[in-house]
Amino acid sequence: MNKVASRLLSIVYPNRCGFCGAVIQHDKLVCARCSGRVDREIERSKRQFPLYLSVGEVNFSGCVAAGSYDGTIRDGVLRLKYHYGENAAKYLIPELRDNLFRAGIVSECDMITFVPMARARKNRYGYNQAEIIANLLSKEIGLPVTKNLIKKKHTRKAQHEQSLEQRKILASKVYKSGRNRMDLTGKTILLCDDIITSGSTLSECARVLKNRGAEKVYCAVLAQLAD
Repeated sequence: MNKVASRLLSIVYPNRCGFCGAVIQHDKLVCARCSGRVDREIERSKRQFPLYLSVGEVNFSGCVAAGSYDGTIRDGVLRLKYHYGENAAKYLIPELRDNLFRAGIVSECDMITFVPMARARKNRYGYNQAEIIANLLSKEIGLPVTKNLIKKKHTRKAQHEQSLEQRKILASKVYKSGRNRMDLTGKTILLCDDIITSGSTLSECARVLKNRGAEKVYCAVLAQLAD
């Protein structure tokens, strides 16, 4: 693409930094300022928590994150969640991929799936950020994405507004087996979401998968809420 065409494309369809939303070149994912900040935050988060985690009494075997849910990374996750800021996910996925390989998880897994979104919410936003993460990660690690293993019932209660105990109760009520009736007996599944805070959502989704026969469930997220 020549410089004139690239400039016209930038005017009509501006490419934006996945973390701050600033207009950037079409071949970039992040602005220079945010790139430096995110890279420093990733290095700092490696010292804050171990690479491979189990979070309390949960139904999954462990969870791997690209970084900590604070600072610029938090801005990127929120941009992905509410403004289709896919560039943030694309920038963080290589780190998540490397962490999964270092943890030895990829070789155990048979497939990838993701935390579902209620139909009404997906219709409102037009996408599910967890599905975006799963599809990007699939291209990096070579595992297929399997959809509709889990479904979410609509609820007016927001998970992030609940206490820890309320989150567990709410998650147990809204996540059910999906319409894809694939036999999961003996399978190990990699479950994707954008963040892990209390672990209630991922734990309940893992329970659904295990009730369908899955032997193990691991989780992969862009960001983890640090202690």
